[in-house]
Amino acid sequence: MILFWFELTVLVAGFAAAVLLFWRIPLLPRAKANPSVKISVVIPARNEAKTLPLLLSDLQAQTLKPHEIIVVNDNSEDGTEQIAHSFGVKIISLTEKPEGWVGKCWACQQGAKAATGDSLLFLDADVRLASEGLGRIASAQAEYDVISVQPYHATQRWYEQCALVFNLVQIGAIGAALPRPTNLGFFGPIIALSSVQYFAIGGHVGVKSAVVEDLALADQFRSAKIPFRIFVGDADISYRMYPDGFTALWHGFTKNFATAAAKLPAWLLLLVILFIASLISAPLHLALSLAAASPLFWLYGTFYVLWVVTLFCISRRIGRFRPLAMLFYPVPLVVFLAIFVNSCVIRLFHGKVQWKGRAIKLER
Repeated sequence: MILFWFELTVLVAGFAAAVLLFWRIPLLPRAKANPSVKISVVIPARNEAKTLPLLLSDLQAQTLKPHEIIVVNDNSEDGTEQIAHSFGVKIISLTEKPEGWVGKCWACQQGAKAATGDSLLFLDADVRLASEGLGRIASAQAEYDVISVQPYHATQRWYEQCALVFNLVQIGAIGAALPRPTNLGFFGPIIALSSVQYFAIGGHVGVKSAVVEDLALADQFRSAKIPFRIFVGDADISYRMYPDGFTALWHGFTKNFATAAAKLPAWLLLLVILFIASLISAPLHLALSLAAASPLFWLYGTFYVLWVVTLFCISRRIGRFRPLAMLFYPVPLVVFLAIFVNSCVIRLFHGKVQWKGRAIKLER
């Protein structure tokens, strides 16, 4: 009986945690007016021959034209540099990175140093922007000084549905959707700020060895007492995270999640754990009660249905996830747990993960 009440408590507490974690998802507002600011777009790119032309085409079609576009070719092994040349943008070619630097941090630092605009906009190469996208980002940056945006996840293939739980945890754990937003870090794909503020904290120098550089960079701003705002994009500001297959998804999330979890404050980590534990408990105990022909299957079945509905309501705000992904959410949940355990093991034993042709050692 004690075990039953414990299970029930976990289930209910998980729903309460979800209410808090996703209280109000901060969607990027519409542009009030196009600000008169010179925006330098910096795109760190390593082996981005497939995604880079899509982003550069989007940037050419913006109603608010960027002052300049800088593609930092981080020693790519494909046609990234040739594609950048074909669009006539400014190119910085890096062949080696100094010891102690992570590739993306070094590329961002070099791109920012070459920029001549008033504002810097760091974009990952897999970001997609509708014609008003740049104007919306620039308008928010003009109002809040330093902003970061999590793009809407525009999934296409079946394996990308496995990112469901990762995307939810990513937004919930950053604290941006809490009743009183905490904003623990940036979202790496889109960061916009003035060049003065960027160099006031030393740019990426202070986070040069950080694998999860977006969280580390936000720490630098907090230390300098410079406030920032976090937003979530819609279909106008989107990305497709891992178009190259399930292996890329596995390595990409392995690279980030255990390190990021270790940086959460205890109270927020507890909320995330309760959220995940309740997600696990509902289908697990439903299966066990059905196997044992227990009348409690009605109770656990009700909780399972409630989670399916809850996930549907939340996920449609953050990405293109199919109803079947919610109905059979234990599948993406198992993928999440497997990758998280794998990430923890690699981090614990000083292992490395392959990412874009490089072996990256995870932070302890």
